[in-house]
Amino acid sequence: MATATDPPLETLSRVLAKGESLAAGMLCVLLLGLLLLNVITRAAGAPLLWVDELAIFTMVWMALVGASLGLHHRGHIAMTLLSDALKGSAGRLAMAIIDGLTLAFILVLAVLVWRWFDPITAWMAPDLDAFSLMDFNFIYQEPTTTLGVRKIWTWLILPAFCLTSFCHGLRNLTGSLGALRHGGGRP
Repeated sequence: MATATDPPLETLSRVLAKGESLAAGMLCVLLLGLLLLNVITRAAGAPLLWVDELAIFTMVWMALVGASLGLHHRGHIAMTLLSDALKGSAGRLAMAIIDGLTLAFILVLAVLVWRWFDPITAWMAPDLDAFSLMDFNFIYQEPTTTLGVRKIWTWLILPAFCLTSFCHGLRNLTGSLGALRHGGGRP
């Protein structure tokens, strides 16, 4: 429950988590519908090949949205396994280190995603053909196998994941450092 005294980062993380929860639920329903459609069309002897590909992309999106949501709720086993085994300030220190390493991983992933997408070079190139020839990066042009849409639309989940995970990770780290500094309980 949000209060007027919640820090902005806590509020932002909570709002993002609500959106992620809704998105993950909708993606789960879509995935189940696609799998059911796949079973029905295959049983009828007329499989729709694009359903398999869309189900895979839906599952990837659902996994990344769920992973970010797991960071918000500290639901990943590695987040608390070590710190739960330790007591007092050692546990709080372990949680702060885990949160710091998690945030560092997210930042490294964000840099790699930025380099892969290379939006500045793509924007400055005369066209996408020139960009692809320059960088041998076809993310903006290559179509998916059966859907025929550009792969960029399927991979946009990666920058979204980096942004939401960064927000959750930063919130977790600030909470851990606050608990460590003030000697409080678990963040």
